[in-house]
Amino acid sequence: MKKIWIFSLMGLLLVSNACNSTEKSKFSVQDEHYQQILEQQKAGLDAKTQPQVDLSAEMTQGDYEKLGDAHLQQENLHMAKEQYEKVLNMEPENIPARYKLAVIYLEKGQTQEAYDQFHYILDYDLSFAPAYEGMGRALLKMEKDMEAEREFQAALLYDSELWTSTNFLGIVADRRHAHKDAIHMYKVALEKKSNDSSILNNLGMAYYLDQQYEKAVQTFQQALQTGGNKAKISNNLGLALTKLGHFDLAYDAYTRGMDSAKAYNNLGVAFLDNGQFARASRCFEKAIDTQATYYEKAKENLSLSNRMLQKLPMIQQQTLLRQEPACL
Repeated sequence: MKKIWIFSLMGLLLVSNACNSTEKSKFSVQDEHYQQILEQQKAGLDAKTQPQVDLSAEMTQGDYEKLGDAHLQQENLHMAKEQYEKVLNMEPENIPARYKLAVIYLEKGQTQEAYDQFHYILDYDLSFAPAYEGMGRALLKMEKDMEAEREFQAALLYDSELWTSTNFLGIVADRRHAHKDAIHMYKVALEKKSNDSSILNNLGMAYYLDQQYEKAVQTFQQALQTGGNKAKISNNLGLALTKLGHFDLAYDAYTRGMDSAKAYNNLGVAFLDNGQFARASRCFEKAIDTQATYYEKAKENLSLSNRMLQKLPMIQQQTLLRQEPACL
């Protein structure tokens, strides 16, 4: 049966702390929760129905697994985990139950436990490609990139169409700053899963980190047209637009995925990185004025931009204040 796969949408969010420029930020995986319905499809479940279990009769391993699947559909990971463990106590070689248990460990941030469960699957089926990918995901979260890369490659040896592993190889390449290699991997992934918003977002970030800002903008716009995490992609689009000097358009992009206060704060960070300290201060002030509650990060950024401005010679300060009277 053809399985449906999903991977974590990865994108670089603009660092709110103005002490770090986005150019210097570590390219990291934003490991979001797996979408539960797709995980159920991967496990061969019908997402539209709730498995029925007769709790009055003696429970079999199949009953425990159905009950675990029902809890998984309800996003009750703790109860699902308990049922899958009961299945495995009765039938250790049950690969679907062990795989779902491993995914739960990964979701809960228990990466070593997840790795161990994925690895245990190989004792029963050495060719089970998702187990290799799962080990790679766990290793990536543990920042063991070289080991993760080997597992993703192994997954592709057993299933060359596993586009999620191809995508993860792109993430590994980006993490070691080999952005052109990453671009290639994302393009290969798109050949297997065309117009996927998650891969397009990752490709856009690879272009961004490779300083190909126009291509980044085009790719993020394409990603938005295909759906996906609108907030993340819009934010990344805003990042790329600031690098091209399109600050009005960047603000519009930011506000598609966040409130106006955070959008002004992000613009301020971009101006601060660009040495436009007076304009950065105006943006941080706007962020503070726009948000009803205390905006600590914008306050910190405003203090930093004012200090940077005050370090300049007085005539340069006055020139910047005259040339940059407003944020936008």
